[in-house]
Order: sequence, then structure tokens, then C-alpha cells
Amino acid sequence: MRLFRVISLAASVALCGLTTSAIAHAQPTGSSVPGKEHAKRLFDDGVELEKKGDFAGALAKYKEAEQITVTPGLRFHTGYCLEMTGKVVAALDAYEAADKLARDQNKQEVHSAIMARLDPLRARVPQLAVRMVAPAPGVEVQVDGVAVGAPLLDGKSFRIEPGEHLVTARAAGYKPFTRKVQVPESVTTTVEVSLERASQGAAVPVPVAGPTSPPTQEPPPNGAVNEPPAEAPAKRSLALPIATTVGAVVLAGTGIALFLAAGSAQSSAQSDCLTKTACDDERSKVRTLDALALGGFVGAAGLGVVSVVLWTSKAPAHSAASSRAWVAASPSSVGLAGSF
Repeated sequence: MRLFRVISLAASVALCGLTTSAIAHAQPTGSSVPGKEHAKRLFDDGVELEKKGDFAGALAKYKEAEQITVTPGLRFHTGYCLEMTGKVVAALDAYEAADKLARDQNKQEVHSAIMARLDPLRARVPQLAVRMVAPAPGVEVQVDGVAVGAPLLDGKSFRIEPGEHLVTARAAGYKPFTRKVQVPESVTTTVEVSLERASQGAAVPVPVAGPTSPPTQEPPPNGAVNEPPAEAPAKRSLALPIATTVGAVVLAGTGIALFLAAGSAQSSAQSDCLTKTACDDERSKVRTLDALALGGFVGAAGLGVVSVVLWTSKAPAHSAASSRAWVAASPSSVGLAGSF
């Protein structure tokens, strides 16, 4: 292989002399000569870089020279640099263009040098074939982002650079197809494209308006038991302790008034009894007033005790609105009545 490359390089150097001479003899006279001279300098610079193994630098010089003029030798060296950088398909295209131009210009020596490289390179260029396993309407197949024409989807091969390539295919109603393929030199690689139909999406149920049911309470985790919600603390009612307090004050006042009335009646009875033979009526009146006064004092004391208990006790567990109570008092008795 090394000997082959040495021979190839020697052939290209020999051809360089032929093409350089052809460019020099083809230079017209007049105003176009400076442009041709610049193209010749670019070509010579490219050949020098090519001899040093700088094929990328030489290729840049040749591309610039082709903007001024195109010759079989210039295209040959462009193809050679492309071949040396691994672009075998681009090199093959450049060699074929150079050979056509050489035959058109009857440059037999250039044609011979081109064929020395063209035939071996053709054997190295790989091929890629894309074949649709089943037809899909509107399918689009791409290789490295470049669309592949419909006539090439029946397995007909085409040139491609060696290395890794990405083959994709898309069609409406089908799942995308993607495959990476490694293409070696001198081999035709076939990729079979099979598209799978996309599954239809499941229908989404639409809620229908109707009577709503109360939400069900999910069971607590880990077997825990649901506790009933705690009742809100009942507010304390002040109506009852106020009523008992007022009742105690009223009874105490009534007892005092009756006690004073009994004392006044007793003084009057003593004065009247001096002129009467019997004083039973006066004594009965005094005793009645004393009894009523005593009842008032006893009732006031009882309501006072109840008031103290109510003022110092906490609110009952049930709501105050659910109980009703009132004070029942008389000169002879006192108590609480109502429903709890």
C-alpha cells in the first residue's frame, strides 16, 4: 500500500508538470493575462503543498484557482486531494469531470493519467441501497438529512461516502423510522425501511352532567380508625348566672322590706293592744310579715349560692341554645325551672 501511494504521488507530480504547461500555453494575451497568471500561481502553490502532504491546504488553492479558470489538470489535482482526505465520492466526481474535459480538449496524456487513478477509485467507492418493505403513502426518506428520490426507494443503489450514516423515514399515520448504518468501502449496503402504523389514541371520556353523589371518604392508611370530627367548643351563656344573681338581690331586698314592715307592725300592735282586750289579729299580721321576710332571706341565700356556682363553673358540653332555664321564686320558696 505504501509503494502504491508513492507511485500515485509520482504520477500526480508528473501530471502536474503537464497541466502547468497546458495552463501556461493556454494563457491569452491582453487584459485577461493577469487573471491567468494569478490562477497559475495558485496552482503552483497548491502543487507545493500537495508535495508536502498538506492536501487540505492544496485543495483550498485549487478551489480558488477554479474561480478563474478550469483545466483538466486542475480538476485532476482537486480530485487527488479529495481522495487523499477520504472524500472518495467527491474525488470520483472530480476525476470524471477532469476526464471528460480532457477528452473534449483531446488531452490524451492528461486522460491517461486520470484513468490511472479513476479505475482503482471506482472499486473503492461504496454504495447504499434503500428499499421500502411495504409502500406508505407520502413517505419521505432522508439520508443524513438529504431527501432520497422516489425512484431510488426500490433498492437501486447510489454512491455514498464511507462511514456512518443516518437513514430516516416519515409518513402520515406511521411511526418515524430511524436507523444508523455503517458503510464500508467497496461494499453495497442495503437498508430496508419498514414503517409501523401509529396506534390510534384512546378516546378521552367526557363527563356527563347529572346528580352528584357525596364524596366517599377513603379509608385511612395502615388500618387506622377514623375518629369523628371534634365538636366546636360551646360558647358559655351568661343569661342564667345573671338571672340568678338578679333574683337573689330582689329576694334579699324583699326580705329586708318585709322585715322592716314586720317591725313597724309589731310597734303598732303594741300600742293598739293597750286599748283592746284581744290582740290576736295584730300578732298574726306580725308573724306573717316575719315569715315572708324570712322566706325572702332564705330564697336570696339559695339563689346566691346558685349564682356563685354558675359564675364559677365551665360551659356545658352542649350548646347553650339547646337549654332553657328560668328562676321560680316566691316569698315562701325559690328554685330553678326549665329544660337542659
